[in-house]
Amino acid sequence: MTTAAELYSLQEIDLALDKAMARLAEIECELGESEELIAARQFVSEKEDAAAQIRSRQTDLEWAVEEVRGKASAVEAKLYGGSVRNPKELSDLDADLRSLKTQLLKREDALLTLLVELEDAESDLQIAQAAFAEIEEQWRGAQDELHREKGETESDIERLQSSRDAESASLDRAALSLYQALRQRRAGLAIARVERGMCQGCRITLPVSVLQKARSGMSLVQCVSCERMLLVS
Repeated sequence: MTTAAELYSLQEIDLALDKAMARLAEIECELGESEELIAARQFVSEKEDAAAQIRSRQTDLEWAVEEVRGKASAVEAKLYGGSVRNPKELSDLDADLRSLKTQLLKREDALLTLLVELEDAESDLQIAQAAFAEIEEQWRGAQDELHREKGETESDIERLQSSRDAESASLDRAALSLYQALRQRRAGLAIARVERGMCQGCRITLPVSVLQKARSGMSLVQCVSCERMLLVS
């Protein structure tokens, strides 16, 4: 005959197994990239894109500066080279040169402003990269610890399952079925200890007749309230 003490021993294994399996599920959820890491990487990407766009604008503006500078040099050479003598043409060339120099000055000012913007963008990028590197290092350390714990937890589950198989092999089917049904209905606790005449599962004081029957150990006795099987120490 299966006793409450034997079922209580099985319950202790099952509770440890439940805890280990719940922790394993948590570990598997925590494995992989964290939201913080993904957000930090995305932030770096955004800063990289911002800096790249400024560099592209810098290249375009540098070309524009060189283009205007080249045109100004060509006009200046014609104006002062002596090849043009017509006053009207000289006046037009002088006007063109002044216009080109004005354009050149504006584009050079714009380029200087852009270089300051680029410096700020690259500084922001370096800060974002440093923050990401720190977050990634911490994440890798946490992942290594989770993998270690996962291996230990899987070993614990395998050991507990072997113990459970050995423990349940000697129990009769009817008692085991009742135990399983109660565990499902009572949050994993099918067996309750009795202390000072009270069921520790639902905390009610048990009738004397129930206590006497449970103490006798002749059969499995259930609490009149929560229906858990009673173990009298």
